[in-house]
Amino acid sequence: MDDDFAKEHGLLTEKELSDMDKRWEKQEEEGLKNTLKHFDRIHDKLFTFNNILIAGYFALSKLEKEISLSTILIPIANLMLLLFVEYRMMEKSRFESDIRKKPFADIAKWGKSIGKTNMYSLLCILSTGIVTIIFLAYLL
Repeated sequence: MDDDFAKEHGLLTEKELSDMDKRWEKQEEEGLKNTLKHFDRIHDKLFTFNNILIAGYFALSKLEKEISLSTILIPIANLMLLLFVEYRMMEKSRFESDIRKKPFADIAKWGKSIGKTNMYSLLCILSTGIVTIIFLAYLL
């Protein structure tokens, strides 16, 4: 089908299709970048909230005699999980910065690793929720 036929019948020309494909490719790249930004923002908020919980657990253990100081290990364990996920995200970015020089087998392994990192990220959200529920239970 040539461009004249496409214009005559209200269809997209080859150039228009090519331009649209380039725009979608750019939009796809932007979507991937934005996803990483959103993960970073979520993790930043989780870090901040977890630090508040650490202070809260510490204060609670000092105010309530029956609550052991060792309860502070609960949010600290969550902090370790958050740090682990941040490390994996850093490794992901490091790998991607040099991806064209990597063998295909490494790229395939990396793809599986991304899925695990996403699951760890979800685990961080859930574990922070659990740490919060435990803290609220101590308050009651």
